[in-house]
Amino acid sequence: MKHTLLLFFLCCSTLANVMAQGRTISGKVTGSEDNSALVGVSVILKGTTTGITTGVDGDFQLNVPAEGGTLMFKYIGYQPLELPIGNQTVINARMVLDTKTLQEVVITGYGEQDRKTLTSAQTSVSAKAIENLPTAGTDQLLQGRASGVQVSSNSGTPGGGVSVRIRGTSSINGSSDPLYVVDGIPIQANNLSGVGVGGGTTSPIADINPADIESMEILKDASATAIYGARAANGVVLITTKRGGNRKAKINFGYYYGTQEAARLPDVVDGPTNELLQNEAATNNWIDSYGSITALNPKGEPFKLPYANPAAAINTDWSDAIFRTGIIQNYDIGVSGGNENIQYLVSANNFDQEGILKAIDFNRKTARINLDFFPVDKLKVGTSMLYANTKRNRLRNDDSIFGAVPGAFSIPTNLPYYNPDGSYTKFSIFENPLAAVEQGYHKMNTDRFLGSVYGEYEILQGLRLRSSFSIDFTNLRENLYDNSFLNNGVGTNGYGQSISATDNNWIQENVLSYQFGNESHDFNVLVGTTLQESVFDRTIATGTQFPSNDFKKVISAAVQNASAEATSWGIASLFTRINYDYKDRYVATVNVRRDASSRFSEDNRWGTFPSLALGWVVSEEPFFKGMESRVNSLKVRASYGLTGNQSGIANFQSLGTWSATSYADLPGISPFQLANPDLKWETTAQFNVGVDVGLFKDRLSITADYYTKNTTDLLLAVPLPKTSGFSSQVQNFGELQNKGVELGINVAAIQKEDFNWNINFNIAGNRNKMTKLAAPFNVYNRDIFRYEEGYPMYSFYFHEQTGVDPQTGAPIFADVNGDDTFDPNVDRKIVGDANPDFFGGLTNTINYKNFDLSFFFQYSYGNEQLNWNRFFGEHGGTRNFGFMGSQLDRWQKPGDNTMIPRMSQANYAANLRPSRFLEDGSYARLKNITLGYTLPSSIISKVGLSSVRVYLSGQNVLTFTDYSGLDPEITATASNALTQGIEFYSVPQPRVFMGGFNVTF
Repeated sequence: MKHTLLLFFLCCSTLANVMAQGRTISGKVTGSEDNSALVGVSVILKGTTTGITTGVDGDFQLNVPAEGGTLMFKYIGYQPLELPIGNQTVINARMVLDTKTLQEVVITGYGEQDRKTLTSAQTSVSAKAIENLPTAGTDQLLQGRASGVQVSSNSGTPGGGVSVRIRGTSSINGSSDPLYVVDGIPIQANNLSGVGVGGGTTSPIADINPADIESMEILKDASATAIYGARAANGVVLITTKRGGNRKAKINFGYYYGTQEAARLPDVVDGPTNELLQNEAATNNWIDSYGSITALNPKGEPFKLPYANPAAAINTDWSDAIFRTGIIQNYDIGVSGGNENIQYLVSANNFDQEGILKAIDFNRKTARINLDFFPVDKLKVGTSMLYANTKRNRLRNDDSIFGAVPGAFSIPTNLPYYNPDGSYTKFSIFENPLAAVEQGYHKMNTDRFLGSVYGEYEILQGLRLRSSFSIDFTNLRENLYDNSFLNNGVGTNGYGQSISATDNNWIQENVLSYQFGNESHDFNVLVGTTLQESVFDRTIATGTQFPSNDFKKVISAAVQNASAEATSWGIASLFTRINYDYKDRYVATVNVRRDASSRFSEDNRWGTFPSLALGWVVSEEPFFKGMESRVNSLKVRASYGLTGNQSGIANFQSLGTWSATSYADLPGISPFQLANPDLKWETTAQFNVGVDVGLFKDRLSITADYYTKNTTDLLLAVPLPKTSGFSSQVQNFGELQNKGVELGINVAAIQKEDFNWNINFNIAGNRNKMTKLAAPFNVYNRDIFRYEEGYPMYSFYFHEQTGVDPQTGAPIFADVNGDDTFDPNVDRKIVGDANPDFFGGLTNTINYKNFDLSFFFQYSYGNEQLNWNRFFGEHGGTRNFGFMGSQLDRWQKPGDNTMIPRMSQANYAANLRPSRFLEDGSYARLKNITLGYTLPSSIISKVGLSSVRVYLSGQNVLTFTDYSGLDPEITATASNALTQGIEFYSVPQPRVFMGGFNVTF
């Protein structure tokens, strides 16, 4: 009996344990739009802390009580879902897209997050905002569309480079361009920028087809960027390209055709006026030199006018010789789709653009394949591959101050294209522009492969390991030839140059992430490693003494020379991030990254870059209930962190190096660089505080930020005593500060069934100054800029001209005390800077039934712009230069009130840097206007089409400015971190008009 009772109680105990353990529920979560598996969905037993996240194939398993309950499904971009358990053991959930919250899902470094709980300063640019814009450079699409992002062009030529500044310039010696990350691949400006004579800049994302872009995210504060550590001091731009999905195949085809021309050309005087002005200058110079017009010179010769009959002068239009109306054409085709096992996107693009300058054109062909495979349970693998071929025909020395473009604007208009014998006219300073476009030969051909493969495996529920390998390989072939009339070919029977260069970057990354939580607490933790290496190789061959101008390759030259170089650098990194969220109300983010660079010595190789961010979603507080109709969302956030920079030094800057030399025809080596093992990272500490507000059910949303950025240990060339044998040494010395405010406003002004009007406005102001410097220094062409403690970067260092003496026509200057003087040798001083007080953009998008209209304004206010064109066009009478129309406002007689002095070589030569050439560079530009029409689906569905849209568009349509130069938006030296705000007859951005269509099958 005792044994029977014992057995009975054991059975009851076992049954009780089983009942207490409950049962296991399994299932799969898919999206309603295409039935694809949703990875990372939070599955929570309502009212408990029990929860799990779905795996790579959308599956889950969760222990629940025997009595059941309710499962809650939460996923970014989808409507929350609750399903009763009942007596089921398998529950498959189908979640529906939430079109409102989907717009609030943002890509972050190594992940994605709901904007509601985002703690960082981050701006999104959608594919809709940038589609069908006629530009060869993807980075130009950021212009005016994100607060705090300043984009400057250095040329209006096809494929011309730009500089992108996020929250100001954070380095003096190094690059201030942001880090670009494409589909998770960190890429950088390759070493091929500036290769070859004429150079030019190349953006690392220039080969990305804009039609392939799904979204762009601009990361601005340390909370967002510290996860990228040493490469993120200047901000980060995340680019996500389009991918396939679990849906039937979809084919997209797009085409546009347009024309472009110079919106503005310089006002130059005609040939007869040019000779009249030359006669006036010669008369004044004679009087200044000999006292009167009747006086004789030391040789006993009387005065003689240079031109006896100006009215009979010819009038040569040098601009007409080199400018034209260019054609733009673009073709895009893409196919995307997939199923549960494989998802794909395949696309191709051909972009062809004739420059507004003759002989300049640009062609880019790209092909992209994005694939995602789901071969077995819990495993996902994929690849992203891009091939791009770019061909550029350039004008030889198209970015030289004595090249064809400055020549066309500066050569006197009374001089002819040709000599009487039919040969091109030669000039002492400028090359003949017509000869340059007709005889120049400068071709560049670039092949690039950007690809990555990845594998992602779910080790445990919510615990995933992702490993990837990426390669960015670029090969450049550049050939140029100067015939016996042009540039280096003069006196050498032709000059040829051939360049072959490769830049190979590879990155291997491993990221282990764990997402877990319950109804109240959510955690997302990741740790990762990065290995990166960059290898650059270049060979240059040159030749002279060609048999004739029909032979343009170096192999045909009688005299040949060659040189070669190779270099490399590498980075190793460790990083971690923890995101914590309590009830969508209190949010914290911690990042730590450790980077080691081969550019520094072993003692200083590692840098540590942490950040901390806190967020408070006030609108989730219980006391906030009842206010939703007016203020539906309110979040306050703050962050602080460190990022680094190593771009200011060469690969072996910390080492003592030697270079080859010779003496008495004997080879040898000599010291080239003094070692400095104490070199270390530039470090930028950034503090940010911001607020995000949604009003009237998000009809009005406002984002505002205030930040300070302090960069220390600037890598600068510090002068050394002559006894050292070296002129300078790169050291960590100097500090730089940026601080500013940003404001973004989105307004849904009208929301009706057939009529919608949305407005996006952004504005930002940044203040920059040097806070510590070993000693002031001047840079660029006779010291135009001065760097000094307490002053901003890009400070112009000029003679301050306050006017012109009404009686004599002599220029009046202000000395350092502010007193007027006629002394042309007065000390120069800082008279302005190229930094704008504020800048931004305004976009309006209107939809009425099937019509859509958008117009986008970009603006900048308060920056000084150096109109160096006037330096060559307002002069005292040298025959090497023509005159601008402004010269007609010169001083001519007593009583004249003007800023342009009396024509005289003395007034011209005595003061080469008068501040009158500095102008207000403020402008507002109608950057784009587009009118489109989408054909009714009731019509196009009959022929098997899903969507057809046709449109007309204009680019750079109107510009409002007081600036007298060609283009206030152009900076001729945008690629130089030390020089901004200069225009010297740079090619202006063209005005473009085009039409196109998009078809979806």
